[in-house]
Amino acid sequence: MYGFLDESGAPGVAANSNDFLVVSLVVFPDRESIEKCSAAIDRLRGRLNKPEGYEFHCSRNSTRPQEGFIKLIPNLDFQFITIAIRKNGWRLHASYPKMAEYLIREIATRFPNIRIEMDANPVLYAELRRQTKKQKLAMKYKQVKSTNHSLIQLADYVVALSTRKLKGTPKAIEQYRPIIKKQVYSGEVTD
Repeated sequence: MYGFLDESGAPGVAANSNDFLVVSLVVFPDRESIEKCSAAIDRLRGRLNKPEGYEFHCSRNSTRPQEGFIKLIPNLDFQFITIAIRKNGWRLHASYPKMAEYLIREIATRFPNIRIEMDANPVLYAELRRQTKKQKLAMKYKQVKSTNHSLIQLADYVVALSTRKLKGTPKAIEQYRPIIKKQVYSGEVTD
């Protein structure tokens, strides 16, 4: 199994636009499904007349690329899990160690031998490795730059849509609906 991970939000106390710390892991069973997904994303990039290195990043893309990518997602062959920590009050805060603990538990249950590539985040990376070693699990991790990796970009869109859904707006729920069949697990905890 192969996984691609990205996060949304930041650790710390709640703020108006940052009430959640969310991580999504996009999972593929084999290299063939990874290659097909990457090729589909490359074709979308071409249809949109974007250069080869163009990054699909949900919060930074203009409307046309964002809508194109969101429409593409239901046609791709993957599964995902999402973990969200809802920040609760100004004294309590979400942390990467807590996120790593929740995430490792869910990954170990469903995908114990997975190889994970993740967007560069040294703190979360270190916490995931620490938790994996502590629990003597077989998971492997590698940090990569999202600008050079279309499947990290897919994880970015999945985590962004998952975060929007948590906020509960009608548009967010509608955007999430086409990918719900790909969801293996979605958990929300309150810090």
